[in-house]
Amino acid sequence: MADPWTPHSDSSSSSMSKQSISGEGHSKSKHTSSTPAPSDLSLEVPEIAVEEMERKPASQVPISDTPEEADSYTKRLKETFKKHLALSGISKESWTDENERALDKFISDPSIRLLIVYHDPFTSPRVDYAMPAQVVEQMSYFIRAEDSVITEESFESSVQFGSIKGGAIEGLLRFMNGIHAPQVTLSTTWPESTKNFYTENLHRFITNITDSRFKLLGSTVLYVPLEALQHRPEEVIQNKNLVHRLEMVIIHWTRQIKEVLSAQEIGEMGDSSGPLEEISFWKSRFADLANISQQLQKPGVRHMLKILQLCSPFYTSQFSELAKHIQDFSLQAQSNISFLSLLKEPCEELAQLKPCDIAPKLPHIIKLIRVIWVNSSYYNTRERITALFGKMSNEIIRLCRREISLDRIFQGYVISSKQILNECIQCCLAWKEIYLHTSQLHHKHSSQGWLLSETSIFALVEAFVQRCKDLIEVCECQQQFARREEGEQAQLPCFAGRQGLEVTQNLLNIEATFEKNLQVLGSVKDILDVRNTSWHDGYTRFRSEVKDLEVMMQNLISSAFETVKSVEEGVQLLDVFKHLSEREAIKRTIDTKMVDVYNLFNDELSLVNKVLCRISSLTPAEMPQYAGQAHLARALHTQIERPMEVLQNANFLPDVSGKEGVHVAYAQLCRNLDEKVRRIFTDWSQSLDRQCLGGLNQPLMIRCQEKTGLLDVNFNKNLLKMINEIHYWDRLQFEIPHYVTEVHQRREELLNLKENVLLVVKDYNRIITALNAEEMGLFSERIRFLNKKFQPGLTKLHWSTKGTANVFINDCRVHANKVQLMVDEYKVANLAVSKFCAEISDLLLVRVDGKIVYGDLEFQEDQKKHQHSQLLRLQAAHQEMVNILAKVYMTFQTDGTEVQQHWVSYVEKVDCMVQEAFRTNVKRSLQDLSKAINGDGKTPPNPLFRVEVVLKQRTPGSTAQVDFSPSLPKLAQMVNSISAQLIHTISGFKRLPELLTNQNLQKKPIHRIIAAHPRRGIAAVQQEGPTAHVLLGLQQHTLATA
Repeated sequence: MADPWTPHSDSSSSSMSKQSISGEGHSKSKHTSSTPAPSDLSLEVPEIAVEEMERKPASQVPISDTPEEADSYTKRLKETFKKHLALSGISKESWTDENERALDKFISDPSIRLLIVYHDPFTSPRVDYAMPAQVVEQMSYFIRAEDSVITEESFESSVQFGSIKGGAIEGLLRFMNGIHAPQVTLSTTWPESTKNFYTENLHRFITNITDSRFKLLGSTVLYVPLEALQHRPEEVIQNKNLVHRLEMVIIHWTRQIKEVLSAQEIGEMGDSSGPLEEISFWKSRFADLANISQQLQKPGVRHMLKILQLCSPFYTSQFSELAKHIQDFSLQAQSNISFLSLLKEPCEELAQLKPCDIAPKLPHIIKLIRVIWVNSSYYNTRERITALFGKMSNEIIRLCRREISLDRIFQGYVISSKQILNECIQCCLAWKEIYLHTSQLHHKHSSQGWLLSETSIFALVEAFVQRCKDLIEVCECQQQFARREEGEQAQLPCFAGRQGLEVTQNLLNIEATFEKNLQVLGSVKDILDVRNTSWHDGYTRFRSEVKDLEVMMQNLISSAFETVKSVEEGVQLLDVFKHLSEREAIKRTIDTKMVDVYNLFNDELSLVNKVLCRISSLTPAEMPQYAGQAHLARALHTQIERPMEVLQNANFLPDVSGKEGVHVAYAQLCRNLDEKVRRIFTDWSQSLDRQCLGGLNQPLMIRCQEKTGLLDVNFNKNLLKMINEIHYWDRLQFEIPHYVTEVHQRREELLNLKENVLLVVKDYNRIITALNAEEMGLFSERIRFLNKKFQPGLTKLHWSTKGTANVFINDCRVHANKVQLMVDEYKVANLAVSKFCAEISDLLLVRVDGKIVYGDLEFQEDQKKHQHSQLLRLQAAHQEMVNILAKVYMTFQTDGTEVQQHWVSYVEKVDCMVQEAFRTNVKRSLQDLSKAINGDGKTPPNPLFRVEVVLKQRTPGSTAQVDFSPSLPKLAQMVNSISAQLIHTISGFKRLPELLTNQNLQKKPIHRIIAAHPRRGIAAVQQEGPTAHVLLGLQQHTLATA
């Protein structure tokens, strides 16, 4: 079995009587997909006879017994379809499952009558049930008979199939000449009148379609009717209808030959053809004339002419007269081909070149055209040579157009596109220049004039050059308004200041507007066709929109410069907008802003000049007088040097008015600043003390006169100023006077020594300032020890002493650090004592909770428990203070009597703080109790005690009386006893002098002093709430009666 996927070389057809037509292209081999014509010449198509099959009972239709047999049967039937596909390029791999399902549906669904298989450019091949919407090269079709069931046995009778390839005109002409015309001509069943009428129109139709078919190939074919060949000339004379039909045909022949002979090469080829097309035209013309000559010698044409010479000599004489001119025109075409062929090789070489390489080849081509002009017998007319030069212009334009990519231009590849456009412009201008130069040489050295129309030759060239210039401006606009470089946008500039974001947004809006206008311009068709006038309208609108964008850009530039405050900022903005300076309107705005930048610099020069005039009264902080003024002058010089450097490096800035004046003012100011620095140095040099080293012969330290007891660094101030002056003058790279060179050389040594002495002084002063008068007495022996160690620095050691000063400094710092540690330990102890005193005053001995109501003896028991817990915490805090003070005393225990007296005073002072802390504790405790009983004057107190009301008989038989349990006096006694309990609680604390000194100071205990003091003890609290008042308060506020 043949491979169903292999295209068949023979015609695919059905067994039915219907005919299928197959067309073909120029490169296709002839292929007919229809069955041979039947012997019957009738044009009627018989109906498809399927009644017999339809009448068959269902039992006669092949039905498979098993699913496997059914699948095999369906597969064979589909292979039958595929075997009749006469399409090239279809393989088993390209046949998709979707195509398989479509074929299955066509086989199983009798309502689908048409199946089309064709090549789809995206999903090749494609199976569909309707004709494709697009034009296809080849197509296979299957047409089902109405309501028929397709089986493997009935395929030939129920399906009409075939293939269509190539163009429609070729297929139609082949069908008319091969099938239909012979059927009509040889038919004997038609009525005579009907046949004559139909045959006449058939000849007219075939004549026209033959002419149209072969004109597409550049050829002229004379149609010879079949019926003219069926009769002898003597027989035709008797048939007037046949003669009339043949006369109609020869009239068409005459018209065809007239068109060929009168065809003008310029008009035929059009205005856009080049020299190679001109050569091809003459070759085609020569071949067409030769073909006509050959056709005139064919038996069919000669037979028809012989018939018409007998019947219609008038038409034959006209035709014969035209036929005689064919030979003359053939000679003319052959001559033109021979001369024009001189241009073939140079023009073919020219077609391979780029526009930049074309110009050197043009002089040789012009010389060859001149040879044709002089030597050709037929091609030497002024019109033809002018047209030939015009074709050269067309060729150059075509080569330039080939290099220009409009897509790259409108996609933003502006640099490469501008280069190509400029090369094209130079090529066109070179062509015109070479032509004019050659014509001038011809006029100069030849007696015959070069009388050709330059306008006709170069009109399109000049229009093309202008079109290229327009496109260059489009590229420049993309650089200016869209930041396009080579297909990508340049980085968006950053605008500083408060308006930076607004300026950026406006710039983006301008770019968006330009992009829209560019898209509209890019949508114009045939932009490079200089005959296309739609470009002018679109480009005019584009330029108008660009002018509006220029105005918007000018406003944007002005807005961006509103926040410019320095030359650097101005130059940066000018650099951002410099690419717009090629547009005249924007250039004026940029020039104005550039003048403003120079004015800014001029203002800065004026400001520096004013500072220079009063520089003698100005000295920078932390700098010496003379060198400070010099540094200030140098700083002013640097201040104006940087903007000037920016202006000088901005090569893109053009010359503006006032620029030279600014440069002159800058140079003069620089000279004045340099002269001022030199004059200051001279004044300083003259003020120097030549015996400056004598200032080193003084002690390292001195007692401070402003603050008694402190030390100060005793370094000569004038010498220090000199050292600083020398240092800064050296930084300015001035030569230091020789008589102060030694000071300059010892600068690091002296300054280091000064800093070390300063550290010693700070250590000593830190100790002194940390102690008050009483503490000074406590640390008196330590201070005397330090003074003894520091004494050499106050008397013996001088700044000029080398070596021993460092030993002295290290020794002093070691002992000062030891004393500092003692002082720090003492200070930390003081803070700890204060903290514990505050803790004692906060540990209240009475606890009153407003949410609890006490019954009977609950209040007294609760207070005892609370006082016991608080006592433990008070004892811990008191003992910690004793331990801390004992540790501090270890520092002073070996000191003399004076220090011991100061220690006793210090302990007594701390003891007073402890006494005050206990007093505050007792007072606050009683105040809280009083507040719970009496309230704070703003809100009434909450109930504190629960009292039961009872009826009580004092004696048997007496009247019962109302009484309280517990009684109110008992409650008052219980509350008033709290103060005695508090005193008792703190009675176990001893005084600190008893614990930390060996002296008996005969002072009362703390609890007695607190209890007996009229203003600070418990008596004051009792005066504020006597027993009667407490009782009244209990009656009024704090009883909860049960």
